[in-house]
Amino acid sequence: MSELRGMTLPGGGSTGFGTPVLLLKEQALADNLQSMQDFCHRSGLSLAPHVKTTLSPEIISRQLGAGAWAVTVATPTQLRTLRWLGAPRVLLANQLVDPAAITWLGGELDRDPGFSAFCYVDSVVGISLLERTLADRGQHRPLPVLVELGVPGGRTGAREAEEVVALARQVVEAPHLSLAGVGGFEGVIDVGPDPQGLALVESYLWRLRQVADQLAGGYAGEVPAELMVTVGGSAFFDLVPGVFDERWQAGRAIRVVLRSGCYVTHDSAAYQRFRSVMAHRCEPLVLTAALELWARVLSRPEAGLALVDFGKRDTGIDAGFPVPRHVIRRGGAVGPAPMASVVELNDQHAYLRAAPPATRLDLAVGDLVGFGISHPCTTFDKWRLIPLVDEDRALTGAVRTLF
Repeated sequence: MSELRGMTLPGGGSTGFGTPVLLLKEQALADNLQSMQDFCHRSGLSLAPHVKTTLSPEIISRQLGAGAWAVTVATPTQLRTLRWLGAPRVLLANQLVDPAAITWLGGELDRDPGFSAFCYVDSVVGISLLERTLADRGQHRPLPVLVELGVPGGRTGAREAEEVVALARQVVEAPHLSLAGVGGFEGVIDVGPDPQGLALVESYLWRLRQVADQLAGGYAGEVPAELMVTVGGSAFFDLVPGVFDERWQAGRAIRVVLRSGCYVTHDSAAYQRFRSVMAHRCEPLVLTAALELWARVLSRPEAGLALVDFGKRDTGIDAGFPVPRHVIRRGGAVGPAPMASVVELNDQHAYLRAAPPATRLDLAVGDLVGFGISHPCTTFDKWRLIPLVDEDRALTGAVRTLF
């Protein structure tokens, strides 16, 4: 990528990026990687970051290089991608029910004893499908599975602890499966803006711990050589060490695996708000927004309205609109953005309005506005190549995505 070096953001040099452009800040990325790895080390946790956030070979390599124990994916297609990239240990944090994908994964496990993979189960039917498909292909090496504990009204996962233990017994009885442990996801719990809602998350984590205790005590008829307990999205991961601490592990062969993914770049809205909510319960891990979406003002049709050249094709909006942070005017200096909010997006236009009580917006046609994004997962998948920049926004490299 030597031909790219020296390029800068428009306004910062003679050669620049076209807009819109999503930038990844090198120092913030490095700081977030180190902060999360340090957090896990202090807390006695293993990290298996959910790499569906970026699906970037360069970023995933850095996560593994920083000390991640494994990587997490959401679909069999992502699992194949990570296998192609050479990841040695992959957790599919989902049910595996596609016979073709089951057959492929069984073949990979038999072919390479150095490769490890895990998946979830939450039903007798799902267990039977895995067992029957692996038996049909003559599987030699058992597929490790985790029984998933869900939440009422949530998505996948058995709803009751007793059901999880019963399913674990079914796994133990399946010749081509092995019981690896129990998994769950607290991120589907609706906490809302009230910090008191965090008690719902903690209650779920305690239920998961009780299930883990039963499995570790042999309630399912067999205790794995190492019992995995995996939990932890990107919103409430700070609560995990308070429930699954080293005193609870008490020297038992238990591995608590955190699956957070968005930490790697963080954001400027949704996950930043979760940091603020967590501050009411503990000292939250400090993360830095590493992504900036830069766009140019196209039109000023009204005093309080500017149209800029990004839209739904360039950023995720499922967790909120991007937030204006910086502006570069004709002189080239980077300054704070005026008080304004994105109020609507078309495919390739963003409506930026002055924030009340202001009625006028201090922007001119041609100005550049830098936005912080909300929810990295649904922003990364809109870009195939993302420039990596230093603190002066000068290009130092690039990262790919494989969506």
